[in-house]
Amino acid sequence: MAEEEDLEDVTEEEQPAKKKKPLLLIIAAAVVVVAGAGTGAYFMLGQGSVEAAVDEKATVAKTEKSDKGGENPATVGEAYYFSLDPPFIVNFAGTRRARFLQVSIEGLTRDSRVKEDITKHLPQVRNSLVLLLSSKTYEELNTMEGKASLRKQVLREIQKILEAETGHEGVEDVFFTSFVMQ
Repeated sequence: MAEEEDLEDVTEEEQPAKKKKPLLLIIAAAVVVVAGAGTGAYFMLGQGSVEAAVDEKATVAKTEKSDKGGENPATVGEAYYFSLDPPFIVNFAGTRRARFLQVSIEGLTRDSRVKEDITKHLPQVRNSLVLLLSSKTYEELNTMEGKASLRKQVLREIQKILEAETGHEGVEDVFFTSFVMQ
């Protein structure tokens, strides 16, 4: 009987040790989860406040600039995109071999009236852009710098036409949404 009591004592001592292992694992897992959630919240909330501060600084800078007369208040606001459809297809200048450029152009404005102005003056805009695009050579546009330079020239050309016809440039940027050279 003493042996049975000894066995019972041993098993009772082992049982708390076995119960402690799952309890320790649960506590460790809970600590890891809480630490992960805390770290995630720190980065998420910290990142959001940085973005808000940057947005606030940009808004303040734009407001100060418009107060000084440097920027039209209509340029601060919702972005409107317009497309100069159909895509432009032109021959490259000065090649013996037939080479073509096909480019789709879209623009960005912050003034909803500009979309109407572009539509109204589209024949003039398209004519100027066809002349500009067809004056380029394959070699000029075969580099990233050449394409970036052309994009700036297209923007200036559109702004020049709108300035002459409406009294304001209106277009903030242009994008090539398709650019195929052959």
